[in-house]
Amino acid sequence: PAFIRIHGDGSGCSATVGHIGSAQNLKLQPYPLDSGCFRLGTIVHELIHGLGFRHMQSTYNRDDYVEIVWDNIQPGSENNFLLYGPDRVSNFGAEYDYGSVMHYSSTAFSINGQKTIVALKETDLKMGQRDGMSEKD
Repeated sequence: PAFIRIHGDGSGCSATVGHIGSAQNLKLQPYPLDSGCFRLGTIVHELIHGLGFRHMQSTYNRDDYVEIVWDNIQPGSENNFLLYGPDRVSNFGAEYDYGSVMHYSSTAFSINGQKTIVALKETDLKMGQRDGMSEKD
């Protein structure tokens, strides 16, 4: 049977992307409460992965909206910034969303504290927010 298995084993927050035909793992480290994995936006983020959605900065048209600074990314974390074509990612007609709960922060996986994602267009939206879903999510 297909279902999402939510557990707190190990550390960190992660989820299998999309339907895999059996148990999908959604990991939410249980402590500390109200931070890390146990924030509404983080739980929603991981559940949306379970529904099959990838990160906003991985969408096929991301290079029109953000620059990925590969030199600032921790070795071994590059997979978090892969670009997927329209055959793997659908935006359902919505414009790129800097404020998506599925977007990483501008310094995600930074090796040096510098930006790994730079917005190419002016925006008041916060990349990496985990308060909840945006209007476009």
